[in-house]
Amino acid sequence: MIDDGSDEAWMARARPLGPFLCDAAFRIADSLYVGPDDDIGPDEWERLRVPLDPPDLPFRVPRLAAAIDLPGREAALIAYYERLVAAARQHDKPAALASPFPYFSVTPLLMEADRPVVAFPWTDDVPQTTAILTALAGTRADGVIWDEIDQGWFIRILIRDGTLFIAEGDPDEGPDVVVRADAGAAAAQAAAALARLRALHAQLIRVIGRDLWSFAG
Repeated sequence: MIDDGSDEAWMARARPLGPFLCDAAFRIADSLYVGPDDDIGPDEWERLRVPLDPPDLPFRVPRLAAAIDLPGREAALIAYYERLVAAARQHDKPAALASPFPYFSVTPLLMEADRPVVAFPWTDDVPQTTAILTALAGTRADGVIWDEIDQGWFIRILIRDGTLFIAEGDPDEGPDVVVRADAGAAAAQAAAALARLRALHAQLIRVIGRDLWSFAG
């Protein structure tokens, strides 16, 4: 993990990103857990499942549907969620509909070429994703715009002289990711991603009839 008091040290070794995409993405589940809700182990969680038909959508990352690819394909995403809701009700699994994680999870997405650069393992709903994208799309003044630590994972994002710097990592997952990019370009992409996410979220709520993509209160 980077030293909290030495931003300059990790900024100096930040790798410049090539062409990148800043977006939001919907996590797509390939199966639904239908076993008991209490006193379950990893084996039961993996074994007691029914498959879910995947949506007819492109995936830049396995099981992640980027919002930028969804205009004109909203019907496929909606149909997938309708199948998921129907399966949860058929198998009497109200817990599957009780929170965004794991079936209605939404996450920020930062990709370089065809691979994700930064992981957001603890970002699971539209408000959390919106907050991160809003920070990226907002002020371009120098300073820290996002700083988070959760169960060992960390991310620190700051702007210095028109450059966006990101440090992210987890001691259990290998070396930290330390990258930099043009802050203006990142802000423009984040603003566009916000608009797409808000439109998709509103449409999903209208069709499904409830907000399954946000943690309550």
